[in-house]
Amino acid sequence: MKDIFDECEFGDLKLKSRIVRTGLWESQKEMGNLSPEIFLRYERLAQNHVGLITTELISIYPHDRFSDYSHSINSTAFIKEFRYLTGIVHQYDVPILAQLGFVNCNVNGRQNISVNDLTIEDIRQIQSDYIVAAKKASLAGFDGIQINMGNSYFFAKVIDPSENRRKDDYGGDTFKRAKMILELIKVLKDNGDLHISCRINANGEETLKIAELLEKVGADSIQITKPSSPQYFTKDSENKNLLFDITDEIARSVNIPVILGGGLSDMDSINEVINSTNIDFVSMQRPFVYNPTFLSEWKNGSEVESLCRTCNNCYWKKTSTCHIVHDEE
Repeated sequence: MKDIFDECEFGDLKLKSRIVRTGLWESQKEMGNLSPEIFLRYERLAQNHVGLITTELISIYPHDRFSDYSHSINSTAFIKEFRYLTGIVHQYDVPILAQLGFVNCNVNGRQNISVNDLTIEDIRQIQSDYIVAAKKASLAGFDGIQINMGNSYFFAKVIDPSENRRKDDYGGDTFKRAKMILELIKVLKDNGDLHISCRINANGEETLKIAELLEKVGADSIQITKPSSPQYFTKDSENKNLLFDITDEIARSVNIPVILGGGLSDMDSINEVINSTNIDFVSMQRPFVYNPTFLSEWKNGSEVESLCRTCNNCYWKKTSTCHIVHDEE
């Protein structure tokens, strides 16, 4: 029987639990640099039974939609500061991935380029920028990267048939729409040893096809999320996670780890999922904002459910702190 706190393999990584912490916004930077509060938060996460940590968003490009609330791969202090952060996390034998993504495509001197207006030169530039970003992440001590191609990020638009109406080799069927990303992953895997995780939207059978293509070119794991923003992560009329069925189907169909996206926040529900389906890993974000140490309370039996109220103030206010906790204090 599987348990949340099993030690298990996650592709080439070893985890001490089946819980993945997913990052979202970063609001505690000081003049663009990491603050003591950030280092402390990551240490508290790592020492309290989380299996895998994914950072808050690290933007590929400056002047992006969420630049004010994210880290920048182009920061002059990126490698130095994040090497210190990954060193803290690795003290507790917890692997950590750098989440890389962008919303607005600003390349080759052009701003906010649409998917359909990308030139081949633009596509090559984006791929090159990701390769450079992955190299920086490696030098900073990360175990891997997560390519954010979910929610409303640019790569989600690249693979979305309603957004991508290109008539060349980068538009059309599922393979062609995903080709830009598939080429990128193949180069990364052929020229490095980083774990490559991909966050993708749940869009029915299209998601299954994309997951199979990602596995084929070398992706090491997949996280399933929603096309809409995280504040809409709720349960349906049967009290079932909205991502449950498609995540289970993908987990049956591929031979790499598949992570169920946000929505579950109690031990009983998670243990039921991992023992009644092919899903082995579950991600959370908001419960860790409320209390980065709650998994230790689950493990010692003092709590069995996150006390996060899912008010979404941490989302709407673009902060990495819980406003309810602060109000109560």
